[in-house]
Amino acid sequence: MSGMEALGQTPFAHALALAWADDRLTANEFRQLDALQQALSLSDSERAVVESAYEEALAEGRVSPGEDSAPLVEWIDAVRALTSVHTDISSGLARRLGATALRAGLTQKGWTQASDWMDELGLFAPFAEGCWMEGGAAPALQTVPLALAPAAAALDLLDD
Repeated sequence: MSGMEALGQTPFAHALALAWADDRLTANEFRQLDALQQALSLSDSERAVVESAYEEALAEGRVSPGEDSAPLVEWIDAVRALTSVHTDISSGLARRLGATALRAGLTQKGWTQASDWMDELGLFAPFAEGCWMEGGAAPALQTVPLALAPAAAALDLLDD
């Protein structure tokens, strides 16, 4: 598995960083962020919190563009695909990611970062079930979907 570092703590924050990667936000990128907001079922106030935190980080110079990230459109398509498939599929992937993390050795930091990520995707419960082997051990995840790659990276499951 190849590495992908999260550019934000959540899928929407990651997309926002991708949109600003070239130091400008276009109307098209703004519309793409709208589509992602809808796919993630984020309220306007939840989105505003993420955007305010990013703007603050920009002003303080704490934002660094990623080197190995997917383009914004590819990223949003991956998240939309994950959030639109049957819940058995997305939940199964989340359970398998959790089980794979436990097998590899789950750290507190990895758990916290991946949990935040999976929560915004609406997949926290199955991820936690996989981590704690609720309902039995899930099989290992062989290939990490792009939308889960930053969570897998936080769990130290991806090769650099």
